[in-house]
Amino acid sequence: MKLNNIVKFIICMALLLKFSLLSMSFTASAETNTSQSKLIALTFDDGPNTTTTNEVLDVLEEYNAVASFFLVGDNINDKSAVTVKRAYDMGCEIDNHSKTHSNMSNMTEKELLAEIEYVDNYVFEITGEYTKFFRPPYVDANQNMYNIIDKPFICGVGCNDFIDSVTAQERANNVISSAKDGLIVLLHDAKGNSQTVEALKTIIPTLQKEGYEFVTLTDLFEKQGETPARTQLYSEVTKYPCGNYTIYKNTFTGEVTGDTSSKEWGKTTVFDGTELESLKDTYAIEVSYTGVYQPVIALQKWSGEALFCSVQPSYYNGRKACFLATDIQKALAENNVNYTNLNRISIIPYGGTLTITNIDLLVKKNIENNLSGDVNEDQIFSIADVVMMQKYLLNSGTLINWKAGDLYMNDYIDIFDLCIMKQKLINQTQKQ
Repeated sequence: MKLNNIVKFIICMALLLKFSLLSMSFTASAETNTSQSKLIALTFDDGPNTTTTNEVLDVLEEYNAVASFFLVGDNINDKSAVTVKRAYDMGCEIDNHSKTHSNMSNMTEKELLAEIEYVDNYVFEITGEYTKFFRPPYVDANQNMYNIIDKPFICGVGCNDFIDSVTAQERANNVISSAKDGLIVLLHDAKGNSQTVEALKTIIPTLQKEGYEFVTLTDLFEKQGETPARTQLYSEVTKYPCGNYTIYKNTFTGEVTGDTSSKEWGKTTVFDGTELESLKDTYAIEVSYTGVYQPVIALQKWSGEALFCSVQPSYYNGRKACFLATDIQKALAENNVNYTNLNRISIIPYGGTLTITNIDLLVKKNIENNLSGDVNEDQIFSIADVVMMQKYLLNSGTLINWKAGDLYMNDYIDIFDLCIMKQKLINQTQKQ
């Protein structure tokens, strides 16, 4: 028996030596799966110019941060183009805020395209790339604009930094208090906006100390695993939170379309508060939808002290929205009610017209009951799982269920897990 163990150890060490050059990347890749990275995208409107924009870049450079700049075409000239090139060379992203900064909701197709193409062509001359994202002036958009402008639309959470009376500290406080993973921050680098420059000197180091990384919009979508939808106005890009959930039951399948005033929403799900309460914090609600704005959960009470409270989803991407139990429980606590006090818990639009096609009540999977080694989640442990694990360790594949592969039980995947998995397969084969 001791000799057997020594042989196993030698084999494992040989494999470890073979993969030693990759060990650092194994750990980093596995840690990505287990830890919550915190990303924020700073975005700036109304430049470029040779003063404030450069001052913003100075602060970004000092703190090794990047941002995305939404340019107004009429502000681009030979001098400000140098600043644009500086931002691009620093790793910042250059995006589109229209040529004239006019309200575009009533423009013709020709006028809309002219606004976008002017900026695109100028930016291409400077950087060799076209802009990737668009922020509509005054954040005013309609379906016609979504149909014609072939770029994802960005909004963001602001701090009133276009109002002179809002101090630099107030601007900084507003951003810092709003900080969350995936947030898009809307700021302005318009000429003379020195208070925003000062606010950045507090915002960036404070949030970096809290573990936030400042990224461009492209990096934000990529790192959060999201593909931007065409008909969505983004203020945040969060990670899909329900990968470890399974369907408890389907509560609606069909198609209902309407705005906030529509009576059609009575045809969709009305949740049973007693059932939700019994599931504690193990449930989530997933809604399949289409529309510019996301659905919300309406908590309503009309007996005694009336209440109408809308709960925003933890995640939405123009196709799916997810509400976690903790979101709803927080809203209940803030309004001093419980599930059984409510007369109605339902799904409604946040704004505009929404189409809902499916609603599922989900519950968390019991990780402890996962089949050990079943990294491809086909409900059996086989050579296919070993192959998937080997590809993952060679950085040429991914694991569908990494926790099932954590056989060494140290919360990340490395060569020792592969050794144990191979031995498990040998033992299984010998028994057959």
